[in-house]
Amino acid sequence: MNTLKDFFGRLGRGWVWIAAQFGGTLLLILAALGWTRLPDKHGWQVLLSLLIPLLLAISALELEAGTMRRFADDDGKRVKLVWGAATLLVWIAVGWLAWSILDWCDDQIPQWTGYLNSKASAHARATVLTYAHIQRWLTLAEWVCRWIVVPAKIVPYAMASVQWGWRLPWRRVLRLLWNWQWWLGVAVAALLGAWLPGSFFAKQLSGTPRHQVWTEGFRLGGAYLLAVVSWVLVLGWAAALFARQKPLAETDLDAGLFRRLTASRAWVWALFVCVLLWQVSNRMPSDHMWQVRVWQVLPVVLFVAGLYFQAKFVRSLLSGEGKPVRLIWGAVAPLVWAVAALAFAFLIDLLPLPAFKLLAWWVIVPALLVPFAAVSAQWGLRLPWRRVLRMLGDWRWWLGVVSAAIVGVALPALILITTAADPDAGTPAESGWTLWFKLIVVTFLRVGAWVMLLGWVAVLFGRQNPPSEESLVAVPVASGPPERELGAQTETPPTDESAQV
Repeated sequence: MNTLKDFFGRLGRGWVWIAAQFGGTLLLILAALGWTRLPDKHGWQVLLSLLIPLLLAISALELEAGTMRRFADDDGKRVKLVWGAATLLVWIAVGWLAWSILDWCDDQIPQWTGYLNSKASAHARATVLTYAHIQRWLTLAEWVCRWIVVPAKIVPYAMASVQWGWRLPWRRVLRLLWNWQWWLGVAVAALLGAWLPGSFFAKQLSGTPRHQVWTEGFRLGGAYLLAVVSWVLVLGWAAALFARQKPLAETDLDAGLFRRLTASRAWVWALFVCVLLWQVSNRMPSDHMWQVRVWQVLPVVLFVAGLYFQAKFVRSLLSGEGKPVRLIWGAVAPLVWAVAALAFAFLIDLLPLPAFKLLAWWVIVPALLVPFAAVSAQWGLRLPWRRVLRMLGDWRWWLGVVSAAIVGVALPALILITTAADPDAGTPAESGWTLWFKLIVVTFLRVGAWVMLLGWVAVLFGRQNPPSEESLVAVPVASGPPERELGAQTETPPTDESAQV
């Protein structure tokens, strides 16, 4: 079926929810404005002011979840609407976190612009790399990330979780994210629902007060209609494209990756809890002597437990790849490569270029040492060197290392910088809940990047199979002719006597 035909068919079937999007969203906005006008003189008024936001949030979640489920196909495995709507809170939190980071980047644009402009030559500063040009480019990049990249990444996961809760078809979602039609649709919706309404308010109002009121009303109405239309189109386009993303074959790389990670999920959770406890132990108070004793012993226990869990995790990923060594040697062998990494770190610290130091430490060194360290958990120091070296020449391995560095290093660092309290700038101190939430998010990103990298090692290493015996070329023996020829030469013709007999 044509994708556009399927898209318009889904919009036609969901006309009731589309009408609810236009009318229900407007009612929710008006109710939220009315809530801000509620007095808080009596107890029932205070209770009502606390209850109304909760009811508005539940109504908005149910409205969005119902629209997504109506556009999508029902395969009989859907979760209940209430659970599907509850999962949207997670993706809303992810979007809010991404927008908070972009808000911080927006505040830093003047500083970054001045720095980049000062590093350019005099000719470039006067022609191409002017302050206005750099500021315009950075502003455009921030706009693209805010209105195209973030929605395009979050909406497919949100629609899938509304359908199936946390039993997401990850492979189909990932295939949708690699579809250029999806990105084209999100870009068109961003221009229609964000850029065009923003251009309405670029011009200053003029004329009589009555004319200004009508003009502002038309502006708000047009912006509202365009925003809702673009949102509905994005949901319908995502549902139409998602229906065409058939499950991948079992021989594909990502299918092998998720199959291995699913089979090893118990050790993944053990690693996450171990690292999270390590982070918590660094932030606990030490007012009493028993607390000091506990925090001195706990890191050692967590370090040993981390080595054990990591060895078990890697061995479960590489199961069926040969006879493993004892578990104690599999847990200790990666420490040899950790010592090699420290030696590389000492050499990298002598380099004069800061940018190359970051590239070498977070990309080059892990790409060279992580495969050997991971495989040593299975075979100790008796490694299949040729298979590992062949894997190092695979461009997909280097792409995986770069992706892990972005998710596990760059993104957590950016989150910590953007959410840090700055007394000089007037930023208030963070609450305890904010600190714990940030700690869990950063730990999840770091452990998740490390787990995915080890899983990628196992998948690519499994593809580097040694040549089979059938593919070996037979070399003739130099000591004599083949057996058939030898038999033919030794066979004597019948004599006359035997012929007479």
